[in-house]
Amino acid sequence: MTWHLGRWIRTTDWYPDYQDRFYDRRRARWTGRYVHEALRADGSTGRLAGEIQHYAYRDIADHLETIDRYTTLAARQMQEDGRRAGVLQLAGHPPLAFLRNYIARGGIRDGVPGFIISSMNAYYVFLKFAKLWELERTNNSQRSSLNSQR
Repeated sequence: MTWHLGRWIRTTDWYPDYQDRFYDRRRARWTGRYVHEALRADGSTGRLAGEIQHYAYRDIADHLETIDRYTTLAARQMQEDGRRAGVLQLAGHPPLAFLRNYIARGGIRDGVPGFIISSMNAYYVFLKFAKLWELERTNNSQRSSLNSQR
């Protein structure tokens, strides 16, 4: 569970947030994703019965700095995976992310902190698609420039 905005958050996509902790490191490896790497284990992994307390962000400014870093990496990963960004992704995905976090995943039960976290998650989704769109345009203009020089 994560401490943010003066309370433990037990809603949104943040809770429960299962993390791999118990595994035989000789029989496991982390896959190469830029954001949210994944563990590949040959064998079983364990799960704690209790919760781990996570202090992810000092404040909203720290949260926004992390969003900026992660969305840059996420956009690069999405581009490498062949994803595209257009007006449908930019306009559609963020509100759906907000509704998923605030309504479906219960952020509403956390009051204002739940609303802020859900809103910032929607901003994260918008920003990663905006940065993907920008990467597509930058790469296309660089290709055009190279072709015109030939």
